[in-house]
Amino acid sequence: MMKSILAVSEGGPDAAMSFKLAARAATEFGGAVDALHLPVGPAGGMVGGLAMSGEAMPLIMNLDDERLEQRSQESERAYKETLALVKGATYTAAKTATLDAMVAMGRCSDLLVLGRPGADPENVAPATVEAALYECARPVMIAPPNPGSGGFNSVVMAWNGSFQAARVLEYAMPFLAKASKVTLLVVGSKPDDVGASYLARNLARSNVNATIDAIDPGAVSGRARGGAYGRGQVLSFLGLGGATGKVISSCRVPLLMAH
Repeated sequence: MMKSILAVSEGGPDAAMSFKLAARAATEFGGAVDALHLPVGPAGGMVGGLAMSGEAMPLIMNLDDERLEQRSQESERAYKETLALVKGATYTAAKTATLDAMVAMGRCSDLLVLGRPGADPENVAPATVEAALYECARPVMIAPPNPGSGGFNSVVMAWNGSFQAARVLEYAMPFLAKASKVTLLVVGSKPDDVGASYLARNLARSNVNATIDAIDPGAVSGRARGGAYGRGQVLSFLGLGGATGKVISSCRVPLLMAH
């Protein structure tokens, strides 16, 4: 279950996004949230010991100490407004906090929650997202600008029969078990070719009743396949394919991922 949730903020719009969604998940699963504020890294070079993509460097603004302090205060305010009353919640913030610290905490957590890339004009391609996806070996939930409220009643599970999809399935089981509606979404393949019917049968054994839906990507627009988002630098920075990157940067509902 999702008992230990790490919510990460760099003090921009992601503070409210990630902290609110983390509080929602904690309420759903009876978990606790560890909120972590990381200062925005400098443009170029190394951030917290992890190399940044050359594509990302120009997308991070040089912020003075006063603005960095204001962003730290934004994270603290968001924590007090959304998480301070959640049982077991903690808050960590330090000017010397690094991505390495986030990775260490993330690997000990059940779930990481971060704000959506592209939402922060001062930090368009946050290094936190890349590090969480590729270094923490844990599920990562990307929060949309409006994280929603209440339970996660309807869940869409993308399925292509790969080992990556199987790994996400394992991480998603707590959400599937609580959902009243589960849809297995198959894109670009016949459901039987990727074992969707076997998956639906096996999920039913765990009291998860799923329906199967298939999409032919050639029959819908590019906007429908991946959402509308134009920052190619962000997609390149995250090291993701175009469709996946578009989903991350434009999805209007919480998005659970694993690498």
